[in-house]
This record gives sequence, C-alpha cells and structure tokens, in this order.
Amino acid sequence: MIYVSMLLIFLPLVLITAITPYITRKTESFGITIPSDVYQHPTIAEYRKKYAFQSGLAGVLILVILGIAAGFTTDFLWTILYTVGIFVYILVAFIIYFQFHKKMKQLKEKENWKSKKKEVVAVDLSFYNKKLTYSNGWFLLPFIITVFSLLWTFWNYDRMPEKLPMHYTWDGVVTDWADKSYRTVLLFPFIQLFMLGLFVFINIIIARSKQQMDPANPEESIKQNIIFRRRWSLFIIISGTMMVLLFTLPQVSFVYPIDPFISFIITMVVVGVIVIGAGVLSIVTGQGGSRVNVTNRKTGEIMNRDDDRYWKLGVFYFNPDDPAVWVEKRFGSGWTNNFARPTSWIFLILILLIPILIAVFAS
Repeated sequence: MIYVSMLLIFLPLVLITAITPYITRKTESFGITIPSDVYQHPTIAEYRKKYAFQSGLAGVLILVILGIAAGFTTDFLWTILYTVGIFVYILVAFIIYFQFHKKMKQLKEKENWKSKKKEVVAVDLSFYNKKLTYSNGWFLLPFIITVFSLLWTFWNYDRMPEKLPMHYTWDGVVTDWADKSYRTVLLFPFIQLFMLGLFVFINIIIARSKQQMDPANPEESIKQNIIFRRRWSLFIIISGTMMVLLFTLPQVSFVYPIDPFISFIITMVVVGVIVIGAGVLSIVTGQGGSRVNVTNRKTGEIMNRDDDRYWKLGVFYFNPDDPAVWVEKRFGSGWTNNFARPTSWIFLILILLIPILIAVFAS
C-alpha cells in the first residue's frame, strides 16, 4: 500500500512533464519564441508528440524499475531509490527537452519567421490595477492554525514524554528519538510559520510578476493571464492551508499517540491531492492561461519581441536590463526568477537558508 501510494505520486510528475509542451504559451515552443499562428506547424506538432512519448516512456521505465525494486529491497533502501529515481527522471526529461530545444532553434532559423513578422512588445498599463489574485487575507485561517499549534505546544509541554519520536519506519517502528526541549517541540510550529510565509510570498509573486501578452491577441491574452493568476492564487491558498494543517499532526502525536501508518496515509492523501491538483490545474489552464477558451483569436503580421538570447537553455532567464524579478516560465507552468537581478538571489538564498536555520535551532 505504501509503495503504491508513493508510486501514484510519481505518476502525476511523469504526466505533467510529458504534456508540458501542450500547456506552454502558444508564443513559445521548447524555450524558443515563435509567432502564435505557427503553433500548429506540422514539425512543431511532431516535436511535441515525440517529446511527450519519449519523456513519458522514460518515466514509465523508471516506475517499473522502482516497482520491481520494492519486492527486493528494505523500506529504507527503497526510499533512497525512490528519491534517486525522481531526480534521475527530471535529469532525463531535461536532456530530452534540450534536444528538442536545439531542433526548435534550428527550425526557427530555417523558417525565418522573424523576417515575416514585426516584433512588438505589448503592455497593458492598467494591468496591475486589476484584481489578479485572491487577497492574502485568506491566509488568516492557516495563520490561526499556526498560532493554535504554538499555544497548544506550550500548554501541553509538561504532558509530552521526555523522549520524543521523530522518525518512523513504514511499519511504525521508531528509529530516531530526541530529548524533549522547547527547541525540539517548536520544530513543527516553526516549519508551519515558514510555510505560511512562503505561501504568502508566492501569492505576492503571482500578483507582481511581469505581465506577458500576445500582441496579436492582446485583449484575449490579458483575460487568459488574469484567469491564470487567479486560479493559481486560489490553489496556493488552499494547498498552503492543507500543508499547514498537516503539520499539526506530528505535534499532536507528542501527546496523543497516532498510528504511524494512519499518519502516513493522511500525509500521502494530502500530498497526492496537492500534486494531482497542480497537474489538473496546469492542464486545464495552461501557462499564462493559454488553454483557457477565448473567442476572436486572430493571426497577423506581428509577434512577441524575440528575447531568446536572455533565456539560457530556454529555461533560465538572465536579463540585467529587465527590472522584473519574477517572470513566467518558458517551458512548463508557473513562474521563475530573473537570475540577473540580485534581489532574486537574495530571496532564493533566504528560502533555502531559513529551513536550515530551523533545523539547526531544533537540533
């Protein structure tokens, strides 16, 4: 049951990776800028099919290997193999992507679309005055949950055992204990605080990230982008609340023992719902709202300004002349940062450093 649950979490990753070319904007293909009206070009359509097949096949093969390994390894070793398998799949999928990225670049040079279109940068000056996300006030619920977790910890500190279970095997055997102290028991509430701050930060990024629109279809693309941002904002609020609530479980277990298997199942359900939800949202909405139905889509003699030179390998944005810190991904769904802006590096370092500091504090 445990192996099946973890493998089922792997499946959405494989699915969303395989269909990525179909959910990216129609003005980009494998990290390369294209006119929106050539999205259905036979060669580009063939590239999408081949990428989906190859990356999907790689994922299935890794899943089969992990499934076979489950019958011949210990729980601990299989968990390591599972983690390695995910990273191997991400690496293999990137290698496959990069091959099509190079082919796409060659096709663009061959077809010379830039000479047939006028490059335009379209901007809606009233864009940021629109309601792009749901209010951060909705995070009041996970904040209340976090405060309750903190207060509950202090109220019940004396009832907690002197030795606290910190890690279990799949069959419920405790493999790691920690001496009771305020630093130890506050580990999970601090994690909740960090996660709450992170989800609020992501919601702010969604609202303030650089706007992007198709100059050939300005009104439609703006509508799509607003829907895109609002849907992901709602998803972040719901998933953030679920994750904060989930981390109250180990805290409660310090006083009221909870069957480790039940805890694991609850965790898998919550994580599964979030992962599958993200996949469904990506498929239904598409990057920038590209899969949201709109009317009066036009073709014409204009295209987005070609800024391929700023996208390293088609996925890493590095433009020192762009004041934007956060931009939409070129390949995939969501946002990435402008690696040429020092501010983005500060945020990345903090996101990585804070969990480490929490772990050191609790140790």
